[in-house]
This record gives sequence, C-alpha cells and structure tokens, in this order.
Amino acid sequence: MIRIGIVATSSVVPKVEFEIGVTFLRSKGYSVDVHPKVLGEFMFYPAPDAERAEALIETALRKDLDALWCARGGYGATHLLPHLNRAKAKLKRAPKKTLLGYSDATALLEWFRVNLGWKTIHAPMPSLRTFSLLPENEWQSVESLLRYSLKQTKSPKVRFSLKALHLPKEFKSVEAPLVGGNLFVWNSLLGTKDQGKAQGKILFLEEISENLGRVNRMMHHLEQAGGLKGVKALVLGDFLDCVDTVPSCLVTGPKPGVDLESFLRQPPKDATGPLRTLHSPEDAFDFIFKGVGERNRIPVFKGLPVGHGPNHHSLLLGEKYGLSRNGKFGL
Repeated sequence: MIRIGIVATSSVVPKVEFEIGVTFLRSKGYSVDVHPKVLGEFMFYPAPDAERAEALIETALRKDLDALWCARGGYGATHLLPHLNRAKAKLKRAPKKTLLGYSDATALLEWFRVNLGWKTIHAPMPSLRTFSLLPENEWQSVESLLRYSLKQTKSPKVRFSLKALHLPKEFKSVEAPLVGGNLFVWNSLLGTKDQGKAQGKILFLEEISENLGRVNRMMHHLEQAGGLKGVKALVLGDFLDCVDTVPSCLVTGPKPGVDLESFLRQPPKDATGPLRTLHSPEDAFDFIFKGVGERNRIPVFKGLPVGHGPNHHSLLLGEKYGLSRNGKFGL
C-alpha cells in the first residue's frame, strides 16, 4: 500500500472538495494522512508561511510515508522556499519520496527535484472538484507514474501527439529531461536563487485565466532574462481561459457645441469602440509562441493534454522524454 501525506502549501483549501478527493484516494487503496494544518485559514492561506513550511518539512521528514501530495494550488508556495533552503541539510538526510502537485506547486516540484533528488510529478491535486471524476486514462496517468517513481513498476508508456508551431530546419528530434509547469510561477522564480533550470532540457508550460497580452509579456520576460537559453524544445499544455482582451477608446470626437471636459469624462457609447481587432485565442496564442520559437531558434509544440483543464494527464518531471519532428512525444 502506498502511503501518502497531504500538505497545504498555497491557498486556502476548499473543505468539501478536498474531503471528496481524499475519500477517492482511499477508495483506490492508498493510505492517506492529512496534515492538521491543511484546513486552516490565515488571510489568503491555510496558515502563516512559517507554519506551512514547518508542516511541509515535518511531512517530508517522515519515514512512514512514500509520497507527498499538495492539497491545492493558488499562491504562496514560493514563500516557503527560503524556509526549505534553511532546512536543506536536514531534508537531505530524510528518505527520498515523490512529490505531486501542479499550478502553484511548480516551485516546489522544481526545488525538491533539484535540491533533494526527489521524483516529482506534475499531477492534479485532491481538492480539484473533479478529482474523483478524472477519466480512467487520466487517473491511470498519475497512478502509473507514481508507482514507477516508487520503483513498483517498469517505465509506463507515456505517448502524446503534438502539433508543431515552429520547427527550425535543423531540428529532427531530441531526447532530454522535462522540466517546467505553470508559466506564471516558473516566470516568478527568475532572478532568484531558486530559478528553474531549463538549459539542456525540454521546457513544459501551461497556464490558466491569464490575458494573452500578459502571457506575451511573460514570455518576453522569460526570454530576455535568459530563461530560454539552451532550451532544447518548448512544449505547451493547456492554456485554460486565456483570451485576448481589448481596451476601448474614442472613435469619434465631440460634436460641435459639446463641452470637451464632459465628453472626455463621460463619452457617449456611440463615441467609443475597441482600440484594435480582438484576436481569437488560437490566433493570439500561435502568434506569441511562434515568435518565441523563431527568435530563439527553439522548436515549439502545442497540444500536450496537461494543465488546469480541460485535460489532466500527468508528467514525471526530470525524466528524459523524446520529441520528434512529427510531434511524437513521450517517456
């Protein structure tokens, strides 16, 4: 029986959804131990930063657990990194485990993988409302990777067909470790001592509810900060509810005799309109990431069924994945 410890590292955890998720895990034969701090509330978080870090470290040190699963994402996991760095020597003496999570947990997945050599899985979390309703192939995705990470099974077959957005002429195929996760979180680590290490690797990115203009800005920031230097390929998961938005502006001036100040402060509806063309999410997405590939001579592929939805397949990070020119991608 696989023994799982659940900790809350980011935002407040929804009690009902979480309890349904835990019940589902137990129904699948897992032993589940929920840390007492998971269902607390302190401002935006289940507990203050130091207490969440203490709960994570305490759970990581336990010898009676095989894996740690983050209860949910949100924000706040990066606040724990200084605490983890101070406890690194102690954590290195603990038995290695597997860490599961995604979204805000991206920062923790990278930290535990790089600093402690843990296996880390980009996977849906128990407080996801539809966690117990995952399609069988998506549940098998996380379960097979978890068992493999604990050396209970042979390497699972992870195979996806992706669509190329940009292909340098010289690119044929690549085999390299896979890293990454949520774009915003990965980007927020730039310039810190815990910055993600993507050089010589395949970088995976996904996102939720970000304006595509902000996505564009984040990708330029990632590029200009050196975060794409030496990246072998870029693979894109789901970008759920990421759409283009357009501000309004004046399209006609005031009519003769209309007070200018009043017109500027409260223009009539027929005097305003969109600043520019509203682009479809697909067109805007392709424009952003084709540009990234072209400027950096990096192959870029989209369509990996991983992220916040609608797809929830899992990925074992740090492992070598193969990616061919025709879009075949797998472990």
